[in-house]
Amino acid sequence: AQKKAILSWAKELGALDVPSLYALNRFQETVKTLVRNPTEKVTACSGNIFYLNDVGQAVAKDYANPLTRFAMQDYPEDGGRGMSQVFNGEKMLFELPSPPAAKVDGEIYFVNELLQDSSGDYFIPELFFFALYESTSNTAEKVLHALGRAAQRTEEGFIVSDEQEIILTTSFRRSFREISLDVNELACGLTPSSNKYAKLEPNPLRTKSRGRMVYAVPLIIFMDDVSRNISKQWNKHHAIQWL
Repeated sequence: AQKKAILSWAKELGALDVPSLYALNRFQETVKTLVRNPTEKVTACSGNIFYLNDVGQAVAKDYANPLTRFAMQDYPEDGGRGMSQVFNGEKMLFELPSPPAAKVDGEIYFVNELLQDSSGDYFIPELFFFALYESTSNTAEKVLHALGRAAQRTEEGFIVSDEQEIILTTSFRRSFREISLDVNELACGLTPSSNKYAKLEPNPLRTKSRGRMVYAVPLIIFMDDVSRNISKQWNKHHAIQWL
C-alpha cells in the first residue's frame, strides 16, 4: 500500500519515468541479491512479527560506499571549546576506548604498542585523535596526534614515563612489528616500575587483523516513542535508533 501511494504521488506531481509497482519490486529483489538483504523477519513466540537489521552489515556498507565513506571520521577530535559534531564531544575523546590503530606511510601502528619516532625515541601511544595545535602544526587542517608515554631503553630495561605527552603520528618511523624483528632490541624487557604502563608484546588486534587496518565504530543509542502519532497505522511502540 505504501509503495503504491508513493508511486501515485510521483505521477500526480509530474515526475518522469515513474516505474510500475511490478518493476519496483523486481528491482528491489535484484538489489537484495547483489548486496544482501539487511533485514531479517522474526516471529516472536506470541505471534508478533518484527524485523531486525544487522548493525555490522550496515556499518560495512557505509565503509564500502565511497559517498558515505568520504563523510566519515574515524577518530575523535579535540576541537577546543567548540563542538559541532559528535566526534567533538569530550566523552568521545576521553571516556571511550581509543581507535585501535593508525596508518602512517603504509605501516599500521596500534595503541599500547612500543614504537620508535623520527628522533629515535621510543613511544607508546594510548589514544589517537585529531587536533590543531600551534605547537605541532603549521597548517589550517586538523592532523592526527597520539597521546601516550615516552619510553627510554636502558640496560635494566625500558623505562616508561609516568607523564603522558602528545606527538604527531607523522613522526612515527618504526612500528612494533618492525622493532620485534630485532630480538635483541626487546631482550632487556621492562623495568618493574614500568610494568603498570605497558607490555613488550603486540596488541592482540595486530594478530587478529593479519596486516589489515582496524577501525572502531561507536554506536550511539537514541530511544524515543511514537506516542504523538495519531494514525492507526503506527500503534504506540518504542523505537531505538543506532546513530
